[in-house]
Parts: sequence; C-alpha cells; structure tokens
Amino acid sequence: MIHPENLANHAISKVQVIKRCAIPAIMSIQVDGETHSLGEHRDFRRHPFFREFIPEHGRSSFSWVNLKDGERLDNHVHPVPSMILICSGSVYLTGATEQLLSEGDAACVPAGRLHGFRTCDGQQFHGLSIQFDGNGLYEDEGAPRVAFGNDTTHSFESLERTNALLLERHGRNSLFQLLRGNRLRSDAARRRRFLEALLVWSRYFQRIIHARQAFCTEPSLLPLYTRHLRDELGHDTMLQDQHGLEGHTRDPMLERAAQWFVDMMLHANEAAKLVIVHQVVEASGFLFGQASRPFFSPQRVQDACYFDLHAEVDDDHRNLGRSWLQNLPAERFAGLIVTCRQAWDQMDQVHARIAALTEASGSTGLAA
Repeated sequence: MIHPENLANHAISKVQVIKRCAIPAIMSIQVDGETHSLGEHRDFRRHPFFREFIPEHGRSSFSWVNLKDGERLDNHVHPVPSMILICSGSVYLTGATEQLLSEGDAACVPAGRLHGFRTCDGQQFHGLSIQFDGNGLYEDEGAPRVAFGNDTTHSFESLERTNALLLERHGRNSLFQLLRGNRLRSDAARRRRFLEALLVWSRYFQRIIHARQAFCTEPSLLPLYTRHLRDELGHDTMLQDQHGLEGHTRDPMLERAAQWFVDMMLHANEAAKLVIVHQVVEASGFLFGQASRPFFSPQRVQDACYFDLHAEVDDDHRNLGRSWLQNLPAERFAGLIVTCRQAWDQMDQVHARIAALTEASGSTGLAA
C-alpha cells in the first residue's frame, strides 16, 4: 500500500485498498453560524489517493457516513441530488419522508428536499453518501453545500438575512483562502492560471447580462437592466487585454457551473433574476474585487484596472433592484430564498473550480 506522502510521485497503476479508517473524518460542521453534528463523515477526497484516483470530469463525490447509538443528523436540504446506501445497521430517515432504512436500502433524495437521519437506542448505521454533481456536501468545510432546518419565514427581511449568511460563508471558500495567502503574489505561473480561469467566468458573466436583457418580461425593470449592461459591457475584453491572456482555454466543470446562471436568465422570473444577479453574483464580485485587487497593479495600463473597477462598481450593482424586491407580496419570498441558496451554491462551485485550476500544475486543469 502506498504511503500518502509518496502518492504524488507515484503513477497510479496498481490495485490499491484504502481502509475506511484511513480517510480523515469530521464530526460536525458550522452552517449559518450554528454547529451541527454529522456523526462521522469521511469524504473520499480527503484521502490523497482518492483525490488522484476519482475522475474530476463529471465529478461524483463519495463519503462514508456513520451514526452511532442515539445520534442524529438534523433535517437539511442541499442543491444537488444525493443517494445514501445503507451498508450496515439501520437508521430512521426523517424530514419529508419518515421511514426505517435497513442494510441494502438506498435512499434517493432529490435536490431541495428536506431530510435527515436518526438512530434509536441500540441502533447504528454505516452508509455511503453519493452526489453526482460538483463538490461533496462537506468537502469544503468553509462552504458546506447544505442548509439545516426548514425556513418557513416569508419576507424580504428573511431573504436579506439568508443572503447575508451565505455571503459570509462564501467569503471562506477555497478561492478566498487562496487570495488571502501569498501564492498568487510569488508564483507567476499560478497567477497566469488564475487569470485564464477567471476569464472563462468573466465571459459567461457577459452572457448572463445579455441574456437577461434579451429575455426581460417586466418593462419597468428594463431601464435598470440597460444601465447594468452598459456598466459591465466589455469587461471580459478589458481583463484579457490588460493581462495579455490567450483566452482559448476551456474547462467543462467551470463552464457547467457558469452556464447555470445563463440558463436562469432564460427561464426564471424577474424577481429570481434580480436575486441571482445582484444579491448573489454582484455581491460575490464586490467581495472578490476587494480581495483580489492588491495582487494586480494598474501601473502598466492607462485605463482603470479590471480588479479596481469591480471592487468599486459592484458595491453599487449589488443593490440594484432592491426596492423592487421589497414591494413583492410575502408569498413570493419562500421561493426566492430557495433560489438564493441555489445561486450561492453555484457561485461557490465557480470559485472552487477557479481555485482548483489555479493550483493545478503542468498540463492539468484548463485545456486549450
């Protein structure tokens, strides 16, 4: 068996056996300022062999889960479908469906459906949790892909509270961790990979605002959309020109996460579009601009620096449409809170992929 620290220098060419106990475990997670017990959760990608062995393309995620006698995992929702295989023991499924699960059962949980698990006295279970899209639910402990409880409040204020909590969580994701370190400042190749990956997202953002403009169904919002489009027009070209980027790179995972935002501009209602673009994307952009601007000096360019510009204008852009949302009837906000959580999850996925591509070396990562 290969020792973990020697794995990076070893071509994976032999059959390997990884013991469950060799995968690092976490026992709890903090979400929206509260700590929730997970029992025992072992994401396969916490082990260096699995990080190399499990394909990135398609990006399924696997985790061992365990609840001992009398433990519970509180009811929660997540934005991707999940399948839980009961490998040994038994456990009660809670939430939208209440049922005893036994060894050999599989619980298939659609995205957004409330569910949890609890054991009774004398019960315990080991299971395998599988997600088929993006990061594992707790792979990034700073930005877990779950929401605990069942928020039934219906108001603009509850939307704002939810958004503020998710923005704060967003600021702890892997891209912001990278920006808080010194690796971008000291490594020119890493900086280049970061900029090329960012350009992929910047081009998709142009598609987002053009699609929203073209498919607007509320005439009173069209002037707001037009103003926003004029402010943002051509920023992808600015990024490319100021940093001499090739702009020929592609990454299926990053593009899939970014395409979600474009698709929502085609199919969502105007209230949802305001939440997605301004409360999520522009709020993320403001935070990103503040964190990234120290790394990129504007001294060599005559025009405004791309990063300085976003650190400034996105502060205004994140408040666009706020007064329109405030006047919506209360019954609209339950659905908008769900949309808000989905959008932040996708924004976290965009950032996580940019960070992963930045840290890739050699030919790994973006493909021309």
